[in-house]
Amino acid sequence: MPEPTTRVTPVLVAQRVPVRPPFDRNAWERALLASTLPPNTKLVGLALAHLAGDTGYLPPGRIQGTRHMTSRVSLPPKLVSTSKNILESQGFFERPSGEGWTAEVCRPITLTLPGSDRQEPPHTGGQP
Repeated sequence: MPEPTTRVTPVLVAQRVPVRPPFDRNAWERALLASTLPPNTKLVGLALAHLAGDTGYLPPGRIQGTRHMTSRVSLPPKLVSTSKNILESQGFFERPSGEGWTAEVCRPITLTLPGSDRQEPPHTGGQP
C-alpha cells in the first residue's frame, strides 16, 4: 500500500513563507531625516518614498531612473546617481544587481530600514 502523500496547498505554502513586516513609510522617512546623510541624498530619498507610496516598492520601470529623478528633484544627474548609491549602501533601499538591466528599464527598488530584515520580492531575472 503506498504511503499517503502531503498535498501542497496554498495554506501549506503560506505557512512556510516567513512573514515580513509591512513597510512603514513614516518610520522610513523619520529614519532618513534623522540620518547624517547629505541633504541632496535625503531629498532623493524622500522623492523615492513619495513615488513608492505605502508599499515601499518601485517596480521595474523608468520613473526611478536617474534621468527622471533629475527633473523631479532639480539636481544634476551625477548628484542623483550618487545619492541613490549612498541610499543603497546605507541600507535605505535594495535593488537587484545591474547585470542584464538596460537604461530603458530601471531596476526595481524596495525601500528598507537600515538593519531591517525586509527582503525584496522574488524576481525572475527577466525584464518586462
